[in-house]
Amino acid sequence: MGKIGGNRKIYIRGVESLERVFIALGSNLSPRGVHLAEAREMLKHIAVGGWKESPIYETPPVGPVGQGPYFNQVVSFWYTRGKDHLLNYLKGTELFLGRKPRGHWQAREIDLDLLYHGETISKGRPTLPHPEATKRQFVLVPLCDIAPDWIDPLVGRSVQELLVELQTTESPLHFRKVEENEL
Repeated sequence: MGKIGGNRKIYIRGVESLERVFIALGSNLSPRGVHLAEAREMLKHIAVGGWKESPIYETPPVGPVGQGPYFNQVVSFWYTRGKDHLLNYLKGTELFLGRKPRGHWQAREIDLDLLYHGETISKGRPTLPHPEATKRQFVLVPLCDIAPDWIDPLVGRSVQELLVELQTTESPLHFRKVEENEL
């Protein structure tokens, strides 16, 4: 199957293709750890192997003032369906897990962002790679924990290189690994 950083596409008879996908999970409404755990369980139902998950980090919120800090994490797995099906599953999972509409950049019970669907580059819905992935330390730090050599297909550089570059152009965010007893 090739190593995770190899960006290889695998074909299996009777299956569209086997793609390595990366999803960012976030929550800043209590119980944050429970929200992430429930989302991981939902995602494990559609994974066909190769499950990887980063540590959970607590990070400052992005957006309007007055929000609590986020728990952020990135997971990755092999997936056999298309990007549209995966995006619909993610949005449905958010609703199933109790996400309430509050507007852009507002607090949320759970947020699931499709970062990469293999080497897919697409505009529209979903836009891939995720247009903000390489501009967010709270995405790149946990992504580098599980796949530092993953090559962003749009820019042709590893996520580790992109993180180093981002941290030279903006101040590093305060990241704190969340301990098991805090979840």
